[in-house]
Parts: sequence; C-alpha cells; structure tokens
Amino acid sequence: MSVLEIEVSVSSTGQVSGRRSDGAYGPQGQLGVRGVDAELIRVFERWLAERDRQWRYADLRAFGSLLHRALFPADLWFWIEKTLDSLPRDGRIRLQLAFPADGLGHLAAIPWEYLYAPDRGGREGFFLATDRRCALNRYIPMELGRRDVALDRSLRVLVLVSQPMDLGEVIAQPVLDELAKTADALPMELTVRHQPTREMLDEIVPVLRPDIVQFMGHGRFDERAEQGQVALVDDAGRADWVGEAVLAQLLGDPGEMPRLVYLHSCSGAQADYQASFAGIAPRLIRRGTQCVVAMQYAVTNGTAIAFTKGFYRGLTAGLPLDEAVQAGRRSLAVLYEQNPRLLGIPVVYLYSLGALLVPNRKSEE
Repeated sequence: MSVLEIEVSVSSTGQVSGRRSDGAYGPQGQLGVRGVDAELIRVFERWLAERDRQWRYADLRAFGSLLHRALFPADLWFWIEKTLDSLPRDGRIRLQLAFPADGLGHLAAIPWEYLYAPDRGGREGFFLATDRRCALNRYIPMELGRRDVALDRSLRVLVLVSQPMDLGEVIAQPVLDELAKTADALPMELTVRHQPTREMLDEIVPVLRPDIVQFMGHGRFDERAEQGQVALVDDAGRADWVGEAVLAQLLGDPGEMPRLVYLHSCSGAQADYQASFAGIAPRLIRRGTQCVVAMQYAVTNGTAIAFTKGFYRGLTAGLPLDEAVQAGRRSLAVLYEQNPRLLGIPVVYLYSLGALLVPNRKSEE
C-alpha cells in the first residue's frame, strides 16, 4: 500500500503551509480563525461538549465546512485534493496537522477531527477523519527521533482498569475480551491490572516496559490546576486524581515512554460529562510517547467499546497505529445515525512522521 504524508503547519503568525513527504511544497496562505468564524467555532465547541444535545449530519457538516474554510486556504486545499486524486487505488494520505507550541497554540484545542471537505463541482464532500484515503492526526514536532517497535519480538501491552468506588461503573470486560482475541492474532503479551494505584504503576512500568498502555476509567479537566487528570485508586479504593505531569512520570522516564498511550472513559450509559483526556495527550508527547489516542469529549461505554474493537482489529490486520485509529473511527459508523457527533471524538497525537508501529501477524511468522 502506498502512503504519502502531508504536513499542514500553522506558524506563530497564522501562516498555513503544506509539505509532502516526497519533498513537494504546497501553496501558502493565512489561517481564517478570526471574526465571526472564530465566534461560531467557539459556539460549536461548547455544544459538542454537551453529550445529550441532539445532532444531525447537516449540523456537523456545517461545522466541519467552517473548520475547513478556516484552516485550508483555497489553493492549499486544491493542492491536497489533487494529491488525493492522483493516489493509486490502494493509496493513502497521512494528513498531519501541526500547530505552534506558543503564540497560536490554543488552536490545537479546536476539534479539527470534524473537518469536512465541502461538496464541489459535483463531487460529494467527506469528513477527513473517516475517509478511507486519509489518516488524520495532530502532529507535535519533536527532536526525539523515531523509535519503531522491533519486529522480532511481541508487543507488550499494559491495560489498566480503574474503578474507584466513589465514581461511576466501569464496564471493561467487552474490551478485555476483544483484546484477548487480538492477542491470539498478534504476537502480543497482554498484561491486565485492575484498580491501579500510583505505587502499582511505579513498580510495574519499569519492569514491563510496555509498548502500549491502555487506560480504562474516568478523566476530568481540573480548571483550577489547568490540567487533565485521570482517576487511579487510593488505598481505600476511592478516586485518586492524578494530574498529567505525575501520570507522565509514572508511565516512564524520558526516552523510555510507551510508544502508544490510549486513554478512554468507559462508564456505562451515564458517562461522566467531565471525562476528557485530550488535554493530557500533549504532555505525554512532550515526554516522549510517540502516539496518544484520546477521547476529546465524554462518550458512553458502548461508544468506547465500538471504537476500541475497530482499533485493535486494525492492528490485527497489520495497519500502522494512526490508520488503526482511522479504522476505529469508521467502526462507529453504525452509531452515527443516532449520534453523528461520535465521528470526531477520537483524537490522535503524534510526534514523528511515518508508520509508527506495524506489528507482524502470527500467521506471517
């Protein structure tokens, strides 16, 4: 399969540019997040955080078209569109969105996963996050180099299921069942720990040195501390809210972090409306995690399970991590008719270009 990478970068002055992995550069232009458009984006962001709000495809198409107009100057998108049209039948584009760490860094918080390429010239539009030709992710440039998993050993996966007695139920078994099936198809060493404490993580992570850490539990954003938090368990079985800086330390030293961290809430039909892990992702990336998958809005347990199944099935099929995430997004399609808001909830952060993790399948050994 042929994969081209396109990095769409926004400078601290608001200039938008495109660079392709074959060395080609696209036309430059100016970011359009200003004035009335900026106000409309903020309104949609507030509405998206309300899980019980009813959404129609037309609503999200309108929002996605607004985001598209704001991010892509017309000439730049025409250049990207020509690249899409020139792909071979099995070709893919890895579309990386890179935002500055300062100056306009707040732009990274906008839910770009709802980007919608509008209809044009008789051509039907599409959501970039679910199109089979694109793998959409957030790119955080770092000078840490690539650390692909060696293909001569099994993947080490650590699953943490955290259910403090003073928070809502965590229904993890369907996901664990799917992981067990995946472990039968991949060379994967699966380790599951329930009710993780700080002390448990401090002990197990240096010994196991996992390639993937998957956390199933509760998350929130602490407005006073201005940071994301996850709920581990204290000695009494109650919630121990751990901030993003401490969590990053518990998951590994710089240069020895898991290559993928997957964070999601799994709290039954009445999901915690504060559950959002997207704010934790950049901190983990800066410490050296190569890829972070997180839910940027609260979801039900059923949604988390559907996405997780699609994601690991993608890995089973031998897809790179970010393309497996795209497969996870598409697996939510059966739920889109009831709630199209779901398509943009999974978010991917990367710090290096290229295929991040392509595990061998057992059948190919």
